Amino acid sequence: MNESERLCELDSLGIMDTPAEPEFDTLVTVARALCDVPVALISLVHRERQWFKARIGFAPHETPINQSVCAHALGGTELLVIPDLTLDARTAANTLVTGEPHIRFYAGAPLVSSSGAVLGSLCVIDTVARDGLTASQAAGLEALARQVILQIEARRRDRQLVEESAMAAQRALALVDLGDRLRDAEDVGDMVRLGSEAMARVLSPSRAGFGIVSPETETVMMQPEWLRGGVVSLAGLHRFRDYGTFIDDLTQGRTVIVEDVELDPRTRRNAQALLDIGIRVLINVPVFQLGRFSLVSFVHYDTPRPLTADDIGFIRSVGDRMQAAIAQSQAREERHLMNLELSHRLKNTFAMVSAIARQTFPNEAERQQLFNQRLGAIASAYAALAEERWSETDLHSLLRAGTWLGGDDRIRADGPHLALSAAAAPSISMLLHELATNALKYGALSVPGGRVDLRWMVDGPDVVLDWIESGGPVVTPPSSRGFGSRLIRAGLDGAGRTEIDFGASGLRGRFRADLGALAPQ
Repeated sequence: MNESERLCELDSLGIMDTPAEPEFDTLVTVARALCDVPVALISLVHRERQWFKARIGFAPHETPINQSVCAHALGGTELLVIPDLTLDARTAANTLVTGEPHIRFYAGAPLVSSSGAVLGSLCVIDTVARDGLTASQAAGLEALARQVILQIEARRRDRQLVEESAMAAQRALALVDLGDRLRDAEDVGDMVRLGSEAMARVLSPSRAGFGIVSPETETVMMQPEWLRGGVVSLAGLHRFRDYGTFIDDLTQGRTVIVEDVELDPRTRRNAQALLDIGIRVLINVPVFQLGRFSLVSFVHYDTPRPLTADDIGFIRSVGDRMQAAIAQSQAREERHLMNLELSHRLKNTFAMVSAIARQTFPNEAERQQLFNQRLGAIASAYAALAEERWSETDLHSLLRAGTWLGGDDRIRADGPHLALSAAAAPSISMLLHELATNALKYGALSVPGGRVDLRWMVDGPDVVLDWIESGGPVVTPPSSRGFGSRLIRAGLDGAGRTEIDFGASGLRGRFRADLGALAPQ
């Protein structure tokens, strides 16, 4: 291993200039006692200095490289013993030998990492010359050196686990945050921009953003992107084929991950064109709208950056979330357009039915008005259903849509959320219309001080709705039963579970129905 590789290995361990740790202090204490010397050091040799991870009997934290005896141990993996430093040509002029603290004896066991890099040594030092170490002392010092390496590499593994856990947490939080932001986004361009920004925050690229694709011309109009400081923008029009064949994957809906443009077969022949615009690593996520490849999200690196399986999984998760959010947005838009069209057609149908009624009853204005009001009650129910996919609505929405309320604040409604099926909503709207019409004509709403309390609740398997009039004139049961009376008696679901009380204080009606008969299936 050359010096550059050795230093790279030492830096990757993250051990230099770290605080004292008991595990290492214990090892130098044992080494000093084992070899019966005043000084023991764990010395790590860097470019311009040697730094001591642990030391005993020696004051400085580090020394310049020209004072390092341990540097002479880097050339091999065997124990280095110098009985008298003043007699060895390598160390005779060392200022630690010629001056304070006048060291004379040195024995150092090289610290050899699992990759074969010699990082420094576990050394013992004396201020008097010695013949050397005994066999047991030498073996013990080498064993302690191996323990030093085990401790250093265990620290790296622990740090990597912490970093991986932190990265996993960062990815998870980024995906949660992206999901929240995508739910609030309405424009597809904003959704793709949010996805690109999420990848930029987690993956720290040189460039990230999105482009508008023309699949027919195989071009992309790159939008102003997120850039690392000093990186040139690619905003503008580009031809995919100028940079390789990866558009073939994009048009098939496949995410493109090129870890080195000079090695990947899709970009190898066009690698220089990519390198010229600062792309060494390329990530493209295609986005489809209504089955058409229309947008691409991208992340670039200008230097080699190996992508882990977790990185790739994160990129794909971002792409999946963008596609799902865009699909939901498109479905909402399509549903909205469909509802507008259906609502328009229903209004035309109701207008046509009203016209037929006017022709059928040309001289009966009151009957026409009553017919149109009842037809309006059904239209109100369909208006509420149009807001909820035509499959269901709820009682609050039905009341808001009901023209029979007329904005009258004397009708006070209160109750829990109650989902209604498309079949139940029109009949309930008709029932409430008849009750409100009768209250306006004969009951509490026919006088200024009257009011209606409309309350509903869930009572076991039933829904119970109360219509309570107060402050109006004395009411009496009708002398005959017309359509309206029969409709009221039929109740919420047509089953007739109805209680009507024509009391002196006003009409009171209780309507009970099976919850399952009203709820959406």
